[in-house]
Amino acid sequence: MRDTFSSRVGQICNAALDRSIIAYNENSDDEERQRCREETELLAILTGLEIDSAKSGVRPDLEEFLSRRTVKRTPFLQYKYLAEHASSRRAWYEPTHAAKLKAFFDKVDWSQVDSNVERLPYLAHQLKKHTPKLKAIPARDGELFAFAAQPDWQNSLDKGILDAVAALLRDYEACLSRIRACRAPVRSKGRKNDVERVLFSRGQEENWDADELYAQLGELSSERVAEVLDALRREGWQFLGTDVRERFLLEWLPEFEELFDLLTDFRFGGYRVLWDILLDIDQENTAQDRKRLNRDGDSPAFTAMMEAYQKKAASQSYRDAAAAKCRELLDGIVKPVAAVRYVVALGKRGLLWELLPDAVLPNVLEVRHAE
Repeated sequence: MRDTFSSRVGQICNAALDRSIIAYNENSDDEERQRCREETELLAILTGLEIDSAKSGVRPDLEEFLSRRTVKRTPFLQYKYLAEHASSRRAWYEPTHAAKLKAFFDKVDWSQVDSNVERLPYLAHQLKKHTPKLKAIPARDGELFAFAAQPDWQNSLDKGILDAVAALLRDYEACLSRIRACRAPVRSKGRKNDVERVLFSRGQEENWDADELYAQLGELSSERVAEVLDALRREGWQFLGTDVRERFLLEWLPEFEELFDLLTDFRFGGYRVLWDILLDIDQENTAQDRKRLNRDGDSPAFTAMMEAYQKKAASQSYRDAAAAKCRELLDGIVKPVAAVRYVVALGKRGLLWELLPDAVLPNVLEVRHAE
């Protein structure tokens, strides 16, 4: 039954690629190239026979190509495998993708690789390594705006209006930042992998589940979690002796007595179990508190833009809603065409197309081009 459904097409293709690298490498020996070219053509036929064997039941003999390695395995397949699994999730004990790539390039003697196809990954790696990143050089204000042609144009601006516009733009950017932060999902259990690593190293992964530990300790109030964390830091939890650890837990976490044996076991960095779980819970509590849109101390302009966001239509983006209210407030400070000067003077040219798109053109410097 197993042989009926198993297929060796993938192995045949790998063997064919190994031979085709040599067959079409201009630096290989002519006799070796001819042999590999014939074997590549034969493997193409054997691939069809292997596929037909699912119906006929007659499988071709591949002993010569799969059991005995007569050609060197190409490193191109190893690189292809690493590239395809670059975004796959890895276990905590596995090396990172960057570490795997570095190990791959270090173990191959690229000076001995003469096939252009095989050298492609190495050449691409070297190109990325030695190509400097482009640095954007923004144009000067005087090259874009007519009012900035004079070197002292900023001295003619009204100081009171400039301060008012600066405060409004700060509130606008802070409002957008808070909205983005509140819309982002809360990242929870960031240290769960460390807890699972400790349990796995001590052979306790079957007896204790990290999610259950998070759930039990998560019943603590945010105030209790902060108090216990403060006590852990103050007493130096990682340096406490065995007896002192249990007395500490009896004082601060008496309701979790069934967890004392686990939490006081410091083997393989076991002190991190309680520490990491409480830190994750505390950070999640803090993140939930930060997701409040309206807070005490917000300026009237900030509050008005936040209310505009909360009352926006479903089809309107949060940025458009806040920008419309900010433009309304900005028009109350200075006229739109003149407001462009103040926004540019504050170094906020990037906000012009959000807040003053209709007022940009009258201020743009005209450049005559030769016909």
